[in-house]
Amino acid sequence: MSEGANGMQGSDSVDPHSDGAPDEGATDQVVEQGESVRESVASDQGPTRGTLRDVADSLGISSAVALRALRDLDDIRPQLKTRVREAAERLDFPLEELAGEDAHKGVVAVLVNTMRNTWISDLVRAIRIELSATGRSAVVVPTRRRVPEYPIAADTDAVRSLVDLGVDGFLMVSDLHDVDSVIEATAGRPFVGIGCSRSFTGRFDTIRIDDEVGQGLLVDHLVSLGHTEIAHVGGVGSQVARERADAFTLAMQRKNLEDHARVEPGDFTEQVGQTAGSMLLRGSQVPTAVTCANDVTALGVLAAARDAGYEVPTELAVAGYGNTSLSSSGVTQVTSVDPNSDRLGALAAQFLVERVSGHEQEVRDVAVAPSLVTRQSTAAGPRPEVERRARVHID
Repeated sequence: MSEGANGMQGSDSVDPHSDGAPDEGATDQVVEQGESVRESVASDQGPTRGTLRDVADSLGISSAVALRALRDLDDIRPQLKTRVREAAERLDFPLEELAGEDAHKGVVAVLVNTMRNTWISDLVRAIRIELSATGRSAVVVPTRRRVPEYPIAADTDAVRSLVDLGVDGFLMVSDLHDVDSVIEATAGRPFVGIGCSRSFTGRFDTIRIDDEVGQGLLVDHLVSLGHTEIAHVGGVGSQVARERADAFTLAMQRKNLEDHARVEPGDFTEQVGQTAGSMLLRGSQVPTAVTCANDVTALGVLAAARDAGYEVPTELAVAGYGNTSLSSSGVTQVTSVDPNSDRLGALAAQFLVERVSGHEQEVRDVAVAPSLVTRQSTAAGPRPEVERRARVHID
């Protein structure tokens, strides 16, 4: 699970019978956490309410304990129940949607392009935690039709089958192929997008990653290390990729480095990332740092750097996007933008439940602010230009 923008990482493995609450001597710490969570909620661009995760984080307890307290179960101390409910009211958590422990109201379908993206598991976990407060569960459904004559078509038959089975609504992760056909197949069921393109704003509720902030954090970090020759691998395969590449270019412009910015076409796959990385490292103008559309692409660029004999980070800095387990492993240790997946998933689940419950309101759009997690892959600035010119000439 990725760490949220508020700097805390809640645990859901706390024993509910021990209530997971801080001791009485930790009051100041609890207050500080509460303020931090409120600031995090307020930082989102758009109308938002507190999530179950926010309530738990504000008190330094697990989501499981917070939920049991809100349900007034006997194994939670009365004092903690009171504090949890007060926190929920302060953060505007939708208490009206709270369900009993044994209530089962239905199933939500999470529509994805692929099951191979580790970022999806982070989102699904957050979605399930939030849905549990309303007695709902989630199923993850790949929607890309896997037949040769329809290489990028959506499997609308699967979506129609979900409607026939009576799912409450749909959550779309990133941009699905042939979205219009998918929405038509949902037969008017509530539909919410997570981590999708801003081009969908106004069509249905969207909870997006603020990629302009994310790319700005990456470029600011690399420039602070002395990098000016910075490239980006991405911009291909989806509107999200194109918007992320545009955000990189804009961030470079803000640093007056637009003449040094280079976008090498690439999608979200490791194979294409490796090909793009090889192209960047072959020319006479080799960048000193590369940002990538996601963590998987960054792995491809790292492979290209290894094949070309470039040391990371002393000869090439590489950064990813998503802060998935791929970036944080002991082998890779890749600097990455943390999109705050916990909040993205929780807000999306909350929005969908409100729509399922019949809340009539304007279509909402929220841009969740990401944060930057620095690791070994960007731990050094660029080598002096004389050394770099010598290296390119030798190669």
